[in-house]
Amino acid sequence: MMKKPDFSAQRELATRAKVTPNGVAVGSVTANGVASGSVTPNGVASASVTPNGVATDAPCTRCGGREYLVTRGEELAEAVVCECRATCAKCKGARYVIAREGVYDVAVPCDCAALHRRVRAFNDARIPAGYADKRLTPSGPNDLHGFSDRKSESLKRAKAAVHRYRISVDASQAQGLLLIGGFGVGKTHLVCGLVSYLTLERGIGCRFVDYHELMARIRATFDRKDETENEAAIIEPLVQVPVLVIDDLGKGQGSNWELTILDQIITRRYNARRIILATTNYRPESEGGGESDKRRGLESLEERIGGRLVSRLQASCEFMVLDVDDYRKTGPKAAR
Repeated sequence: MMKKPDFSAQRELATRAKVTPNGVAVGSVTANGVASGSVTPNGVASASVTPNGVATDAPCTRCGGREYLVTRGEELAEAVVCECRATCAKCKGARYVIAREGVYDVAVPCDCAALHRRVRAFNDARIPAGYADKRLTPSGPNDLHGFSDRKSESLKRAKAAVHRYRISVDASQAQGLLLIGGFGVGKTHLVCGLVSYLTLERGIGCRFVDYHELMARIRATFDRKDETENEAAIIEPLVQVPVLVIDDLGKGQGSNWELTILDQIITRRYNARRIILATTNYRPESEGGGESDKRRGLESLEERIGGRLVSRLQASCEFMVLDVDDYRKTGPKAAR
């Protein structure tokens, strides 16, 4: 008589649930009742199953266990849920499950709903396509997408300042941040890397806007009668989003109209204690902008956006100067 195969080890594995840092048990079970899964950096289990239905703890070869993929679209970075998590065996794509609470059956969010919210938050942030794969930390010495401090003290300080937001983005506690420096020093890389982390790993709402493009977009509404795309409809989401990034602050015509728009955004966010992260090529007078810059044909930030707005930014943001050369000229071609 043929001896029946012993699946006791697999059954034991199936009973051992992985626990995330917040104490929530996670895991998945194959059709054979074999547990599978690996835990991603955000504490969510990611399953990988071999063709014969036997589970493995090896991360997905497509996403590396992150459960999402980020690609470059035509203009914007785009994130999608990886195939390894695209179909949830628990809710069958409904994003909720029925649970018993007392004597009632109620609908509660499925574990997979958080992943889809994080992916949606990344896409809503509207990161430029060129920064889709930018990260705060290099994965190795030849990683062109991780931020390199180039052994510069000013870049080390800027990177440390940005990393603080990985720990806490409590608006009542945290200041905003204004990164100041010339072209190609890594300002936009840093803020985009941070936005990627905050959205994809923590699900925090963020929005990236280029200052000049924002003004052009608002100006374009004056030439057409579109009730859904007007000045208020563009500005309001920028006021309400938890974290706003304004890239190339001060770039543009510097007209009174532009300054009025900028004043409205900065003042309302300041009063609501919401975080602003910004980059600029123009030094404030408090950071060395002024006569020395004028001799080189450069304006100070005060000359670009006015002393009142600079003062308001000083009250709500830490000013950080990145005093290094253009990395696009001195470093690897793909880095910025």
